[in-house]
Amino acid sequence: MSLKKCIIASLVLAVSAISLTAQDFPTKKSPEGPPMLGIHWVRGMMAPARSGGSPDMIFHGGTIMVTTSTQAIFWGTSWTNPGDKISGMDTWYSGFGGSNYAKTSDEYTGTNGQVSATVSYGGHFVDTTKASSGNNTSSILAEVCRVIPNPVSNGYYAVYTDLPRKGNYCAYHSYGSCGSTPVQFAFFWKLDGDAGCDPQSTVPNESQGLAAIANVSGHELSEARTDPRNGGWYDSNGQENGDKCAWTFNVPFVTFNNGSEWKIQGEWSNHAYDTGTGYPNSSGQDGCLDGH
Repeated sequence: MSLKKCIIASLVLAVSAISLTAQDFPTKKSPEGPPMLGIHWVRGMMAPARSGGSPDMIFHGGTIMVTTSTQAIFWGTSWTNPGDKISGMDTWYSGFGGSNYAKTSDEYTGTNGQVSATVSYGGHFVDTTKASSGNNTSSILAEVCRVIPNPVSNGYYAVYTDLPRKGNYCAYHSYGSCGSTPVQFAFFWKLDGDAGCDPQSTVPNESQGLAAIANVSGHELSEARTDPRNGGWYDSNGQENGDKCAWTFNVPFVTFNNGSEWKIQGEWSNHAYDTGTGYPNSSGQDGCLDGH
């Protein structure tokens, strides 16, 4: 092959490696790792709503999470002094499954079945080594594969770091594989004292830092269940069900299946929008449900 043809071929491969899918815009994708999906942007920074036509999410032909097995990883040197955040998130995940809040995503189907509120919690792991930046999705996936003893294909592994936010987002979810096992995972910054990611909860007996990661956890878990591997449900702007209702709250708190209370955003429901039974998102579209 001539030198000129070699150069052209290399350029084509380079462009292909960084090309974006419909959902990755306006999210992010790194050629070094899996894409950041369903980015939970800070307050006031969200993708624009669709102009004209229905704002409903569209099925893109992929799988969903029929059932979900969750575990949490608390990664970083300061998790030796966690305050109420580890115990609080244990309570959060333990109460999520079977809750009316979880059921807000049950209308969505995929090539493998229908989303259900069957969400189990296998407990948490604490890794007190220095956490890696969430801007590198490969390092977060590697942490999941290193810490989780027996990952499962319907696993959702939430990685909570002790790193203050760097950038204009609070969290994201993504996917990859641990060996031959496909997995779903999510990344969360430390949000203590972070006004951009604060739901301003008035629920008693919880710290602001716990309230903040609890709210964004609802966003990311709901999105992972309905669009786990970049082929499920999202709208024409690439927004998933959590994105479409970000930073909108219908009630002061939502009660989970174990009686715990959380200030938490709603999730988008096509059915609620189509029947006029939801509450409005930040664009005034009545499609959000919180199961309160």
